[in-house]
Amino acid sequence: MEALARLWERARHPEKAFRDRAAEAPPLVESLKGLLAWRAPVAFLGMVIGYLEFGDLYARLVNPDGAFWTGILQAVPLDLDPRELRSALAELPPLPGLHGLLPWMVLLAPLAVLSIWVHDATFDHIALWMLGGLKSRKGFRASLSADAEALQVGVLGAAAGLLGSVPGVGWILAILLLPVAAYFWVLRGWALAAWHGCPVWKGVLATILHVVLVGVTAILLLVACLIMVMALVQ
Repeated sequence: MEALARLWERARHPEKAFRDRAAEAPPLVESLKGLLAWRAPVAFLGMVIGYLEFGDLYARLVNPDGAFWTGILQAVPLDLDPRELRSALAELPPLPGLHGLLPWMVLLAPLAVLSIWVHDATFDHIALWMLGGLKSRKGFRASLSADAEALQVGVLGAAAGLLGSVPGVGWILAILLLPVAAYFWVLRGWALAAWHGCPVWKGVLATILHVVLVGVTAILLLVACLIMVMALVQ
């Protein structure tokens, strides 16, 4: 409970709490261990919930008599023999049982956390460099430490985000929690400012610029793929 209280304190008073933590100069390995300890279980639970939701959707997809296909056929009338539809859906393979996937999810959960950590630290560092926030000459290691500490606090938002899977009201909770998600996203800005010794506004703006950079990168990759496809077609 004491560790959870520390995370809550950093979420409530991020500027002072992260600067105090940065002054302690925790080793990167220590920050990384804390990150995995907090986030991997939540990532694992998210995978389980996501697979159960996907399984429910798949069950409706392969049921020719369910509301899914009834609604589609009513909205878009097709000259389709019900027997052909049944035959096609019957050929779809069954999903593997959850019990067989749990060991893989246990392995994938920490890998997912590590990938998010490296991704966030990379784009945050680039964004902070573009804003001139690296004048203290601290390297990428500082951004890795800052994001590792911030993502530990972000477990509070990640855990709250699982409420979006509550049957019946999940979508309402998901909408209500959007401000919470936004807050825990920019929370990394205070950590970046603490570890790099730059103004808080530059750290927070770096997390927003991060989104822009990812969007631009995705668009460029999409355009490049389209150009390659068009070149191959011609």
